[in-house]
Amino acid sequence: MKKHKLLYVLFFWLSLVQMTYAQTTISGKVVDELSGSALSNVSVRIKDTRIGGVSDNNGNFSINAPKLPATILFTMVGFEDQEVQVSAASNNLVIKMQENMNNTLNEVVVTGLASSIKRKNLANAVSSVNAAELTGVTKPQTTDAALYGKVTGANIRSNSGAPGGGMSIQLRGLSSLVGASQPLIILDGVYVNNSTQSTGRATVNGAGNSTQDDGSNRLADINPDEIENIEILKGPSAAAIYGTRANAGVIIITTKKGKEGRTKVSISEDFGLTTPLKLLGYDDWSEEKINYFYGGTTQSQTNRRNLELERFREAKANNSFVNYEDYFYDHQRFSSNTRLNVSGGTEKTKFFVAGGINDENGLIKNTGFQRYTVRANIDQKITNAIQLSVNSSYIRSNTDRGFTGNQNRTGASIGYAIAATPNYYDLRQRPDGTYPDNPYFTENPIALTDKSTNNSLVNRSISSFNLGIDLFKGESSYMKFVLNGGLDYLQNTTNIHLPEDLQYQRSIANPGDIMNGKQESFNTNLQAALVYNFNLKRVNMNSQVGMVRLDFKDDLLFVRGQGLAPLQKNVKQAAVQTIFNQFFMRTQEAGIFLQQEANFEDKIIGTLGVRFDKSSLNGNPNKLFAFPKASLAMNLTSFDFLRDHFISQLKPRVAYGETAGPVAFGATYSSLVGVNIGGLLGSSLSTTVGNVNILPETAKELEFGVDVGILKNRLSLEATYYIKNTANNIQPLNLSPSSGFTSTSSNLAELSNKGIELSLSGTPFERENFKWNSRLMFWKNDITISKLGIPTYTTGGFGVSYGTFLMKEGEKLGTIVGTPQINPGEYTVWGNSQPKFNMSFSNNLTIYKNFDFSFLFDWKKGGYNVNLTNLNLDEGGNSKDWFGDRNGDGIPNGKQREPEPFNNAGRFVEDASYIKLREVGLYYSMPTEVTQRLFKNKVQRFRAGISGNNLVMISKYSGYDPETSTFGNGLANNIDVGPYPSARRFFLNLSLDF
Repeated sequence: MKKHKLLYVLFFWLSLVQMTYAQTTISGKVVDELSGSALSNVSVRIKDTRIGGVSDNNGNFSINAPKLPATILFTMVGFEDQEVQVSAASNNLVIKMQENMNNTLNEVVVTGLASSIKRKNLANAVSSVNAAELTGVTKPQTTDAALYGKVTGANIRSNSGAPGGGMSIQLRGLSSLVGASQPLIILDGVYVNNSTQSTGRATVNGAGNSTQDDGSNRLADINPDEIENIEILKGPSAAAIYGTRANAGVIIITTKKGKEGRTKVSISEDFGLTTPLKLLGYDDWSEEKINYFYGGTTQSQTNRRNLELERFREAKANNSFVNYEDYFYDHQRFSSNTRLNVSGGTEKTKFFVAGGINDENGLIKNTGFQRYTVRANIDQKITNAIQLSVNSSYIRSNTDRGFTGNQNRTGASIGYAIAATPNYYDLRQRPDGTYPDNPYFTENPIALTDKSTNNSLVNRSISSFNLGIDLFKGESSYMKFVLNGGLDYLQNTTNIHLPEDLQYQRSIANPGDIMNGKQESFNTNLQAALVYNFNLKRVNMNSQVGMVRLDFKDDLLFVRGQGLAPLQKNVKQAAVQTIFNQFFMRTQEAGIFLQQEANFEDKIIGTLGVRFDKSSLNGNPNKLFAFPKASLAMNLTSFDFLRDHFISQLKPRVAYGETAGPVAFGATYSSLVGVNIGGLLGSSLSTTVGNVNILPETAKELEFGVDVGILKNRLSLEATYYIKNTANNIQPLNLSPSSGFTSTSSNLAELSNKGIELSLSGTPFERENFKWNSRLMFWKNDITISKLGIPTYTTGGFGVSYGTFLMKEGEKLGTIVGTPQINPGEYTVWGNSQPKFNMSFSNNLTIYKNFDFSFLFDWKKGGYNVNLTNLNLDEGGNSKDWFGDRNGDGIPNGKQREPEPFNNAGRFVEDASYIKLREVGLYYSMPTEVTQRLFKNKVQRFRAGISGNNLVMISKYSGYDPETSTFGNGLANNIDVGPYPSARRFFLNLSLDF
């Protein structure tokens, strides 16, 4: 009996020992090997198990090991994976992780609609911009503006200096003659609306069509601080799987996600100061100048000259000169950007919740941009086989853009008005509250600014889901079903108002003009795919097949009231009430895609795929168009014959793909125009006839490249050459008058883009207290009209007297021509709107572990603008050098501009080259130990810094900014007419993590 009791005791003791082993706690701290600073959110797991966790904000970790010894695996993006053997004696470990120089090669890049691939195996030049590159240096005005100088092959320009954006992005040149050539935007799987919506401003001020509305493109709604990563598929070889809407490339935006671990609260604040990037300077007036400018011998000329001299002397006596450029533009304005993020989660549930308020005041009085955003991203592991992600956001933005740019007769443009007004005539508000009339122009710009409205109020909701179901998993294969979709609802309420007591309004029959607009778009997309991954001996095969459904709905209504009752802003209080425009659009598209990837031990990687699309926009809405793709990449350093310590990567690659651009809505139909004959209402055909055989614009691209890395990728080179040919380009075809119509849409034109992209990055210097990362980019694109199909013509701008764009077979697209005439119908070539090349140079220096200094230079060489701002200044006598005499012939510069023969179109066509310091930032990150001691362990991280963007511009261009375009983002977008000046922006940046 005693023996049995002894055995029971021994068994119980052994059980306790076994339980003790099962509950052994392994703890320690993870630090950066180079800097010694703590690393948070490092994944800590027992190898070949699901047991683990993550390090906290101080780098500390603690996990329970079921048995010892065990192997602990430490992983973190940007660092080398590390395995550590632990035993019962292992405790208070200090894990030093080494930064991974090959980190970018291990990034996961989207290659299909339901699959991805490591960058080191990628066969295309896909650019990626992460959160640190996007917003880590300074506060960008908009998401697209944050891409300046960070994407090879991207020609980005601002259409206006007004707060709230207005950007144009061209990837690998132009892909359309009449379209905007803007890329498709995918946000968390949602096909989002990035249109530049009409506001009605160009109608009310007489400028022309909606391309001169100076509206924001809707990517301005997206808060860049919520973005984790952006991938840019620049050409058809990479974007073919997106089919019909990918002709101009695809930008894929992924927002931030929660991570497993303790809940993290982050608060950030940016305090900004905005000043003008450049002012032109206006010429001073004198009696001598007035005598010349208003010269002449007739009685009326003499009277006018005497009147101006009297006004000048009165201003001199009263010291009432006004520098109108300074009055409107030379201001210091404040901005703020507040962000609150809460993230965290468990192994099964992860969350990221964010809110942001952005408030920016414009340089011009009563202009500005406010954006309010709320986001919630939830990732739920329902079972081991089912995962669900839901992303949802709400955006509200309010934009006041003022009145700049082009106008026609109404005077509703500050740039026009101040160019025509001499500084000795005071237009400022009188003590009695009234504004004097402007005798030099049709409007008083001060009254216009103080009393008029150009407002856009946007309410927007973007939501998406992704459901992944693992159908089965084997030792060497698996199959999963992926279902994702989303919606983008956008409501834009616009208001343009010119009060009845403005100078020009008082001169017309129905003074007081108001245009109210309501635009709603509702886009939905649904996609289902099967993915099967299996091994064929040493080759891993990844197959996917799926379907896509897209639905687009747009409703637009603009109502206009003219002859407003005093102090009224309601269209019903107007003498003339009209429905200016009403528009309904419904578009449906469907596609099928198949893709096969083959990977031979990460040595040879090949892809074949095709997408079939049909669209209700096409002439035949039921016809399927095929968009194939193929690619091949070889990692030569993975082969035994090229294993070299010096060359760490050598990957030649080739890719081919086809895409399309959608046909404009209604191009297949002949629209009806309302008529009133003798009081009888009816409809008649418009003069533009529909084309039932219209085809989508298509593009084919062949891309060659090589990626090279040396010294463990301490220095990396990515080189790409591409040939992109577009066909079926749509343009108007003039018809014989005998047909009863003037034009129809045709598919006759073809374009050819050829370009090169180079990206050189590396770490030139690295020591314990100093690290320098650097990147140099170069890209160049040449575009030619290889086929026009119709007679040569010119388009855009204000005609050949000022500079316009030549459309001629065999010529470079963007060629600017104008007077003098060489032969009948042939004019002098003065330049080309497309740049010769672009370069960027970015650097990041980490000094003494806690200081970070970063800067980015952006260089555009070539690319000409038609600068009509100078025309207005010359005509008004206000050009900075107007009364100078450059060639000494006695004729002022403002009356005689080079090149000879004087005063031809060449005087307006200018080289728009520039070098800009796009971004610069200096930050201090307080050491963790100091932060915890100072804030009594309530704050885990504190970072402060100063930063700015557009701080320096070097350019011979005589306008405010060589990027500015008054005519939107299409082919003829290099027109400069009285723009909103660009801004230089400074920030104080503060952030706290709890």
